[in-house]
Amino acid sequence: MVTSLPVFDLGQVASTVVLDQLREGIIVTDAAGAIRFVNEAARAMHGVAELDVEPKDYSDRYHLFTLEGEPHPFEDLPLARAVGGETVVDAPWVIRRPDGTEVYAVGSAKPLLGADGEQIGAVLTIRDETESFRARSELRESEETVRAFFETAGVYAAVIDLMAEDFTLVMGNSRMAKAFGLEVLTGQSGRTILGDRRAQTVIADLRRAAVSDEPIIVEYPWNTDGNDRWFVTTITKMSGTRERLFLASLDITDRKRAERDLAAALKTKDVLLHEVNHRVKNSLHIITSLLELQESSGDDDLTAHLREARGRVETVARVHERLYKTSAHDRVEIVGYLEDLLTHVVASVGQRDGIDFEFCERGGEVELAVEYSVPLGLILVEIAMNAVKYGFPSGSGGTVSVETEIADGHLSLTIYDDGVGVDAGPKDQGTGLGRQIVRALAMQLNAEVGYLKRPRGTAFSLTMPLPDADAKS
Repeated sequence: MVTSLPVFDLGQVASTVVLDQLREGIIVTDAAGAIRFVNEAARAMHGVAELDVEPKDYSDRYHLFTLEGEPHPFEDLPLARAVGGETVVDAPWVIRRPDGTEVYAVGSAKPLLGADGEQIGAVLTIRDETESFRARSELRESEETVRAFFETAGVYAAVIDLMAEDFTLVMGNSRMAKAFGLEVLTGQSGRTILGDRRAQTVIADLRRAAVSDEPIIVEYPWNTDGNDRWFVTTITKMSGTRERLFLASLDITDRKRAERDLAAALKTKDVLLHEVNHRVKNSLHIITSLLELQESSGDDDLTAHLREARGRVETVARVHERLYKTSAHDRVEIVGYLEDLLTHVVASVGQRDGIDFEFCERGGEVELAVEYSVPLGLILVEIAMNAVKYGFPSGSGGTVSVETEIADGHLSLTIYDDGVGVDAGPKDQGTGLGRQIVRALAMQLNAEVGYLKRPRGTAFSLTMPLPDADAKS
């Protein structure tokens, strides 16, 4: 739309046409402030283009509001202030158009002076900043949301810029600032805050994170509020840069204290178990010594029974002796334990000249808990003692052999001799105490047991599944 002007005033016609081509809105008033000209851009921004509107009616007629959404006081509007002789630069306000849409406007206004220096009016230029205003508003909301999250999420958060020999704290939440003893984190030097020695350790971790595709996690001791505390920190390289990193820390002091208390409790438990095994071992050795003394009573039948009892007690004592000598306290390396029983306990209790004892292992070693070790040891002693007792009558000599094999998640134990054989020796379904003990212990181990046929002598076989943890070791 072109404002009607006298034909002879070509300069004014040209000026009006030019102003209508501008993207910025233009509003011109006379000396009293009444609007005399509105260009097309201003008309589009407002949705109206009323003329002869006076300053007190600017807000009403053009629907002008503050950024807070309140009706804009006319005296504070840039155009009204320019009518009063003031120059205003880049003042913001909101235009609410008749169709309900809003325009975020930024305008500058200044007085218009005539040739004699007297004010003849005022001019206002307006820019439509709706898109940029909304973008800034969304960015602010996003930043406020992120900041609110990090201020309330219980983490110590900071953004840093890594440099050649130092790092700079770009920003951080109040928790992190407080941990460093600062009001805010903005631009401080890492070395200044931490000191050279501690900063050097932190910088090394920052450099690792800067070249890593994945976040790195480290633990740091720190003194905050006068208290020694521990923090676990995740350091993440921010997208598109190797210099800017994000740090998020959690206070793990309680966890560290729990770990320390647990370690102390475990140490105390180890000490107590060590002492218990030591005392049990000593007590059992006292019992075996008493039984050995009692064997000299002169009654051959009683002596044989006492000797068997001493072998069983010493089998248990040997377990506790091994537990006392190791740090496990509840597990025994079973192959070495069985060899020890054969070459010391059986040989000692058997007391037979001319009988040799041999031990052979295949498949390596394995540790078993006490509830498996003791039954296995008792079975070996019972069967080996039977071999000594029944396999070599009339003082004849020979060899008692024990073999162990660890394979396919099972432990196999074979005890055999080159004596008179199973027909002349013990029967598979015997009724003696020793045989009852073996059957009960085998059931406890979930083991398969039985005697094997041999051209000479007797052979006893036991096969048991290893507990899951031991089968995998």
